[in-house]
Amino acid sequence: MKKLLALFIGVALTHISFAQTTPKKVEESQLRKDVRGKRAEDKETVKDASHLRLKEAKADHKNAVVEKKAMNRHAKHLKKKGVKHPVSRAKHQIHAQDEAKKYQ
Repeated sequence: MKKLLALFIGVALTHISFAQTTPKKVEESQLRKDVRGKRAEDKETVKDASHLRLKEAKADHKNAVVEKKAMNRHAKHLKKKGVKHPVSRAKHQIHAQDEAKKYQ
């Protein structure tokens, strides 16, 4: 009986510790996706504006604003969890991922 109780307590503590660390990683990956999405929308906006497609550029700019709001929302959550400078950290991680893809 004591062994079963000790096992149950061990499993519960392990589960709790993993439950605390996992959402931060998920939110960091979501923030990286938001940064990549915003960059893509910005490039699309500049491309449309340079080709004088102003309606499309305006629509792309609205999408970029939505991406920026999502990015700021995720950054705020990460700051509450103790991550310092989450947006710049995500940008550095994106750069590292892109550099790693180049040399593979």
